[in-house]
Amino acid sequence: MLLSERKNIIIGDQCLFSHTIWFRNADPHLIYDNITNKRINPTQSIYIGDHVWVGQEVAFLKKSFVASGSIIGTKSVVTKLCYSNTINAGNPIKQVKENISWREECVHNWDLEETNKYNYIPNNDFKYTYNQNEFLSPKAIEEKLDSLNTAQEKLEFVYNAIYCNKNKNRFAYFKDMPYDIPLPKYENKFKSLKFEEIDETKPQPTPPAPKPTPQPTPQELEIKSLKDKLSQKEKDINNLDINHKKALTSQELEIKSLKEALSKKEKDISSLEINYQKALNTKNHLSYKLGQALIKANKNWYKGGYIKFIFEAIKIKKEHNKTKI
Repeated sequence: MLLSERKNIIIGDQCLFSHTIWFRNADPHLIYDNITNKRINPTQSIYIGDHVWVGQEVAFLKKSFVASGSIIGTKSVVTKLCYSNTINAGNPIKQVKENISWREECVHNWDLEETNKYNYIPNNDFKYTYNQNEFLSPKAIEEKLDSLNTAQEKLEFVYNAIYCNKNKNRFAYFKDMPYDIPLPKYENKFKSLKFEEIDETKPQPTPPAPKPTPQPTPQELEIKSLKDKLSQKEKDINNLDINHKKALTSQELEIKSLKEALSKKEKDISSLEINYQKALNTKNHLSYKLGQALIKANKNWYKGGYIKFIFEAIKIKKEHNKTKI
């Protein structure tokens, strides 16, 4: 909160504020109209009504008035009047929803049962209404505070007219309702308060010495030591159990790996046997044997290899027919 030029920030009851929220009721440097040479950015007060929910990182600037029951969205910049039971957000702020109310319960840790419990609330606790005879106009409050000279007078007025006013709708305001109206009558209850003046020149009574912290007995210390040892043993056993499980898991993985390698080898051997059988079948085929005989005849053609091939072919044919039978 940064207050300037004796202006005010007045906040109602039961408000809910998030973090990183700031208030400035001045610009703060001076701005003038070049034609009239008059200052055009006067410092002005900020008013927050009752039961107002303010999101994180909101800025309130001069002349802000947030009426009771409203919500201000995250990162908004409030520069004007926000009506009761509305949601407002943005920079600059604008109304995004009306005719709403809110409750302060936090939903972060709710289960389904808790969520269902609050789906409907059969009451009007946070619905506000405007009443001209009850409304505390920020303009009227400002005029009254400006007319008072001392801090004591201002304190009495704030206590009597605002603090002691427990009317639900004191800061309830809606569009097109009368705003510039006088304050309702109030009693002077400040005078009934009793204050005790403290003379700082007189010696103050010495506060009683703090009671010594009771020391544990030897038996209690021994019991504590045994408990600590027992706790450590339990941790050691737990760690051993964890390490044992890890070792078992490692062995299981190694066995699994060996089984997979063995299965692969068996598949490779099976594949080799199939290929070997195919090779044997090919070698025993008639065409293969005739081919071999022809190659041999070609190599010995000068020794009558081709003539010999005719007799060899007849012989191979006969043997092949016997094999088939």
